[in-house]
Amino acid sequence: MVTERASKVVSLLYDTAYRLGISPWDLGKPMDELVDLIEGPSALPPGRAADLGCGAGTKSIYLARQGWDVTGVDISAQALKHARDRTAEAGVDVRYVEADILDMPSDLAGRRFEFLLDFGCAHNLRNSAKSAYAKAVAGIAAPQATLYLYGFTKGPQSITREQIDNDFGPYWELVSAEPGSIRRWPDAGPVWYRMVVRDR
Repeated sequence: MVTERASKVVSLLYDTAYRLGISPWDLGKPMDELVDLIEGPSALPPGRAADLGCGAGTKSIYLARQGWDVTGVDISAQALKHARDRTAEAGVDVRYVEADILDMPSDLAGRRFEFLLDFGCAHNLRNSAKSAYAKAVAGIAAPQATLYLYGFTKGPQSITREQIDNDFGPYWELVSAEPGSIRRWPDAGPVWYRMVVRDR
């Protein structure tokens, strides 16, 4: 489990990055894979969505525009400030919550989300925390909820297929694992994992 001290360090790092305008993970638009899942021929029906590690709100705003009831969650207060400003400019409604994803606040734990999006959040966790993350996210999932998780599979920031099977497997059933369409040097093997929560 990530300690409170570690969480504060992570928050400080991201706050500093957003203050300096350094956020290369924010692509400015949703990836094609997410658009296909939300708008494609087998699109998920809109419901409640949680954008885990929402950053500056790009994906939260996109989901809200597609009719989803969106809650964005991030550990960085500075990221959420950007997200709220962007959301106001976009003219959509998104609820933002400042929280450590491994320590869900009670108001989140009381909700149930049909769709949970993780664009590069879980792959930042230490390996020892990934099982706790999988359990925590399952704890806010509605029955049959979908978790759509993007992460690198190589290097210090990664979430491998083995970790999906071992750490997520008790809580989530893997539906598909597809390579990400955007691949940059150095290639860290990005993959979209699509999972469905197991019956509790």
